[in-house]
Amino acid sequence: MNTKTLFSTDDPDFVAFQYGAPGKEVMPTAVMTAASTAFWSAIETNYTYLQYGPALGDIDFLTSLQSFLKTHYNDASVHTDSLALTSGASQSFSNILTLFTTESTKVIIENPTYFLALNVLEDHGFKKDAFLNVPTDEDGLDVGYLEKLLERESVGMTKAEGRKYSFLMYLVPTYSNPTGRSTSEARRERIVALARKYDVLVVCDDVYQLLPLTETQPPRRLVYFDGEGRGKNGYGNVISNNSFSKLLAPGLRLGWIEAAPGLISYLGTSGIMNSGGSPNHVTSGLVLSAMQLGGLDSHLSMLKEVYSERMNAMCDYLEQNLPNLVKFQRPKGGFFIWVCLPEGHDAFEIQRAAQSGGSVLYRGKRLPSVKMSYAPGRLFSAIPGSENCLRLTFAFYEKEKLVEGCERLCVLLKQVL
Repeated sequence: MNTKTLFSTDDPDFVAFQYGAPGKEVMPTAVMTAASTAFWSAIETNYTYLQYGPALGDIDFLTSLQSFLKTHYNDASVHTDSLALTSGASQSFSNILTLFTTESTKVIIENPTYFLALNVLEDHGFKKDAFLNVPTDEDGLDVGYLEKLLERESVGMTKAEGRKYSFLMYLVPTYSNPTGRSTSEARRERIVALARKYDVLVVCDDVYQLLPLTETQPPRRLVYFDGEGRGKNGYGNVISNNSFSKLLAPGLRLGWIEAAPGLISYLGTSGIMNSGGSPNHVTSGLVLSAMQLGGLDSHLSMLKEVYSERMNAMCDYLEQNLPNLVKFQRPKGGFFIWVCLPEGHDAFEIQRAAQSGGSVLYRGKRLPSVKMSYAPGRLFSAIPGSENCLRLTFAFYEKEKLVEGCERLCVLLKQVL
C-alpha cells in the first residue's frame, strides 16, 4: 500500500483510470526547484512569508496572478480587487458554504457532477436526497430545466438576507468532471440572469478552464458575465473557484477565487481569513517565484501539449475499438472522457465482476480479469441515471500505458455486450 500519496501505485502494470491528477512524468520538479532556490535566496525581503500574511493574499502574488490570468483568459477585466488567495478549491468550497449559506439554503447541482463535491456538501449538513438536480447535455447545463426548477422552488420561500443566499448552485462549467463537456456562453448568460432573479450563488469549479487541448478556446468563464457584481448588493452571484492543483501540482494546496469586489472585500473581514491570515502563505511565495521566472507559463504549455497527445491517443483507440453500442463524446480539454454503455447496464457491477476473479457474475457471465479500473458513473450522481456510464482520466499515465488501459477496457466491454 502506497502511503506517500492519495493514490495506490503498488502494481506498475495496473491502469487506474479513476486517478484525476497529474502523474509523475508531468510534475513540475524543475520549475519548483528553481522557484524555491530563487525565493529563499531573497530571504531578506521574503522573510515576511514566514509571518501571518494579508487575509486575501500577498499583493505581489495577486498582481502576478492578475497578469497571468489576463493573458491566459485573454480578458482585460481581471482585477486584483476581484481575487483572493485560497488553500485550494476543496477547502475554498467548504469556506464558501460556511460564509454564504444557511440551513435553509437550497442546493442545486448539475447531473452528473464531481462526486467529492457532493461529500463536501453533506459535510455541511446538506442532505443528498434534498439536492435539486439539473440535467446536462452536449451544451452543458439544461437552463430551461433550471428556470422551471427555480420558479417552482422559490414559491413561498423567504429570501435570504445579508450575505447569505437562498440557493447555492455548484457547477463544473468548463470541461466538466466527469463528462468533459462545457456549458455554452449563451447558457452562461442565462444562468447569471436567473441567479440574479432568484438569489442564487453560483459556485463554478473552474479548475479546468485553463486546459483547452484543441485549437478551440473554451467559453468565457461564468464569472465574466457577472460583471462587477450588480446583484446581491455588490456581492454578485458567481464565484470562480480555482486551483493550482491542475496547473502545477496538487500537493501545493494553493488556489484562488475570482468574484465581485464586494464579495472579495467581505472575505477579507471574515473570521476564516483573518484568524490565520493568508492561507498557505509560504507556498504562495514559491508560486509567485515560479510565475516571475516564467516557470508557470512554460509548465502550462507543456501540460497542454502532453495532455492533448494523450487525450487524442485514447480517443482514437476508443473510436476504433469500442463496441458499436458504447458511445463517448471527444472532449476539447480538461482531464476526462465520459463513456456510456446502453441504458440498463451498470458500470459499477461490471467492474465488480471483472475484479472478482470469476466469483461474481455479471448478467450470468463470467467476465475476464483485467488490470484496469475506472470511476463508475453512479458515483457522480445523487439520483439514478448515470449507472451505465464510466469516467476515464488521461492525466495520470503516459500515452502508451493509457492506450494499453483502453485496450483492456475494450476487451472487457466486448465481453459484456
